[in-house]
Amino acid sequence: MIGIFDNDIKDILGLLDGTPFKRFPFDEKDVLPTQERSDLVLMRDSAYELGGSNLDSLGMALVTDDVALKSETILVGKELKDIKADCNYAKIVLISLKQSPDEEQKIFDLIKSLEYAKYKDNVKGFMMRASALTKREQVRVSKQALKDGLSFQKLGNTIIVSYLTRSVVSAVTVIFIADAPVDFAPIYAISDRSSEVLDALNHILDNVLVDCAHCNLKEICDKVEGMRELHLKRAK
Repeated sequence: MIGIFDNDIKDILGLLDGTPFKRFPFDEKDVLPTQERSDLVLMRDSAYELGGSNLDSLGMALVTDDVALKSETILVGKELKDIKADCNYAKIVLISLKQSPDEEQKIFDLIKSLEYAKYKDNVKGFMMRASALTKREQVRVSKQALKDGLSFQKLGNTIIVSYLTRSVVSAVTVIFIADAPVDFAPIYAISDRSSEVLDALNHILDNVLVDCAHCNLKEICDKVEGMRELHLKRAK
């Protein structure tokens, strides 16, 4: 059932075609210590802010039980140590499940829990500020953390380890975009579309409408495979 984001995931991966990037295989031993609360990084201690100065910024997590993924980190742009000032930034987490729940409400709850998992594992010297409303994700990076060897490769491994602790998760691909000559417009479009799909799923669970012609989410159901079937199933 969690094929509702499959096209979004394929589109994200498709954006990498023709774009230079680095690929880091998952290494469970090369991870960073985490803490429950986000670390406070003051301006005077900050080297720069990813997504700062009103530059492009985005955080997104997409779930599938159909698209084949492998646990790895992909970096488009510069490594943290090579960034000199505020820059554009995106963190996209693609999560593959061993199997999805049978009940629609459990599917929705699982998607939301995986989406909000990013708030639980925080790294010292990497102060994340995220907005669930705008999908912006900005990170203030401390000078000391860079001196200590903080890198996107280590961050990716740490994120993957965190998700793999959940028995339902089989693989995680983490994509970082930083200080890169990338057009964010198609990325924003994919993020908006995935949010609309999730809103539609929530709508179906909360308020079953059998008259599709008068539903304001008809366009989403028409475009996303499995949504119409789910809606009709809930209406029976």
